[in-house]
Parts: sequence; C-alpha cells; structure tokens
Amino acid sequence: MFFSMFWGRTDVYSKRTIKKSTREVNYYTQCYNFWKSGCPRVAGSKIKCQDCERQAYKELKKEQIIDHLRGDSEDATDVIGVFPLLADDTCRFIVFDFDNHEKDAEKNDFANTDDLWKEEVDSLRKICDINGINALVERSRSGRGAHLWIFFQKPIEAVLARKFGNALLNKGAESVNLKSFRFYDRMLPMQDHLPAGGLGNLIALPLQGRALKEGNSAFIDEYWNAYPNQWEVLLSREKLSKEFVEDKIKEWTEGNSYTVADGIAVNGKDIFENDSEKPWDKVKHFQKEDVEGILRITLSNGVYVDKANLQPRIQNQIRRMAAFSNPVFYKNQAMGLSDFENYRYIYLGSDEGVFWKI
Repeated sequence: MFFSMFWGRTDVYSKRTIKKSTREVNYYTQCYNFWKSGCPRVAGSKIKCQDCERQAYKELKKEQIIDHLRGDSEDATDVIGVFPLLADDTCRFIVFDFDNHEKDAEKNDFANTDDLWKEEVDSLRKICDINGINALVERSRSGRGAHLWIFFQKPIEAVLARKFGNALLNKGAESVNLKSFRFYDRMLPMQDHLPAGGLGNLIALPLQGRALKEGNSAFIDEYWNAYPNQWEVLLSREKLSKEFVEDKIKEWTEGNSYTVADGIAVNGKDIFENDSEKPWDKVKHFQKEDVEGILRITLSNGVYVDKANLQPRIQNQIRRMAAFSNPVFYKNQAMGLSDFENYRYIYLGSDEGVFWKI
C-alpha cells in the first residue's frame, strides 16, 4: 500500500550512505558487484555504475521497503531512494523538491541554509489548493527542506506529467507570488525521456522510521505540524487521472499554441514560454489591469521595482525578465550528465521589502 503511492522503478534502487571520515551523505545504486572483486571502484576508478560492464543492479523488494519504514539503522543507511522515471518513459507521480542541492549540501543532509524554502512550499501548496490539486507536503529528513507530492492513478507519459507541473506553476503565477525559480529546477522526474543507459534522478522515500521519530520525513499540514495519523493522510490522498491532467493542461494553456506528440496533447511552451523573446518585447504581455495606479521603477545600483500596487501576475512576469536559462544545465542534459548541483535557470533578482531588485 505504501509503495503504491511512491511507485518508481523496481529493477533498480538506491540507498543512503555516509562517508565516515567526512560524514558526507550520498545515495548509491545498489549493485550485487559493488566493491567486490572486479568492481572498478576497488581499483580507484570513478566510473559511474550506469557505465560499468560489471553492473548488476539489485531489485527493490518488500524487505528493503520495510527496513526503510522501520528505520532500525543508527546512521539511517536503510533510507531508500527510488527512480520516478520508469523504463517506458512514464511515471506515477511528480514531486517538487525543496531541499538544498548546492555544492557540499550533502554534508548536512541537503538542509537549506535560509528560510526562503518555506515561503516557496507555502506558495506551491496554495497554488495546488486553488486549482483543485490534492497535493501532499513532506518535511525532509533534515527538517530544513520539503517535498511536495502529486500522485497519478496510473502511469502517464513523463512529458505529459512535466507539462502538467509547468502549466500548474504558470497558472499559479497569475494569483500567487513566486519569489524564486527553484520551483522549476527540482520537479521530478527531471527528464521527459530516459537518457541512454541512464536512470534519471532519484528521490528519497518518506516516512523513514528514524527521522519520523523527530517529526521529519513526515507529512505536514499548512501550519507545518505533522499529521497525527501519517498513514491515514497518505492513503486517503486523491490520485489524479490522466484525463484530469489533460483537461487541466488544456484549460490552463487556452490560447497558446497546442501540439500533439505521440498521441499526447501538450502545450508546446513551458513556464518560460517567451524565453526566446527580447526583454523589451516581453512588456507586450503585461496587462494594465494588473497595475493599480502607477508602476514605479528606480534606477540606482540596480533596477528597483515597487511592488505595492502590482498584482501577482505582473510581479512574476517582471521577475521572469531577470531570469535566463543556464547553459551548463542544458549542456549536461544533452550529454546525459548529472545536473544535481546545477539550476535550470539563473535568477538575478532579489526581494527587498516592498521592492525587488534586478
């Protein structure tokens, strides 16, 4: 019943490991030949498991999931990580990851160093509520991060699931302020299709026994309190049908160009639908009703925009003008390399009281 909610690949999985000398946390795919005779790592090679000729992945079975839920291991090395993107390029859920994925964050279990992530989670939860999406928020095992889960009744094409996630954000940006673009970087699965020989990105399963005792790895309400009955709230969570997903994409992208790929109707544009436009052309999409009075802009050591009389939609449109695609992210993606520490977008703005600076 637990895994039916978090159904990822079962032919391969990862487990949490801790490097004793540095306390660095990592997740490794489980292989029958790992650190055994013939394993390249024994000889000091840093070859990835997916490229190794000795690769023999272990299957995820009931016993490993039960160990994860019990949490008997003192160093939490029984934590399971699953791969959401299935071998046929479908998935059973999407998850927005609000953990810290900057360099060296693994040393502190990917804990965030500021409180902006909480505002992001609250904003996305509100977007889901407004649009009838019964999402579930989990506080990460570090206690300083979160995952927001959206479940599907059956496996749906990852390209459709990701379009749904982006369309949800785009629709939400009309009424809810989004102060960061980390939303768009960490929606899993991160790929529409599995790269050759690759597995995609992994996500740690919730309700890990040891962390749960401290109120972490737990599902939380809008007041950041753990639900008294974790199992009840999980198993009663509504799963979305493919028809619902397709209908919502059509509703939220009405008026935009629409394409059909592999029999799937999807919006041809993502959250940054005008990313190729010149910044001075993007103002053509502003709506005068989004400004109550005058839009005040000050040029100093940056561009300061007064938010006091601006609706969320135009605020988010202006924020997007201060963001651009990260070429390193897309280069790695094209080569099938990891983008674990790379953001999809680089944002050069910051919120400063009633102003934001670009």
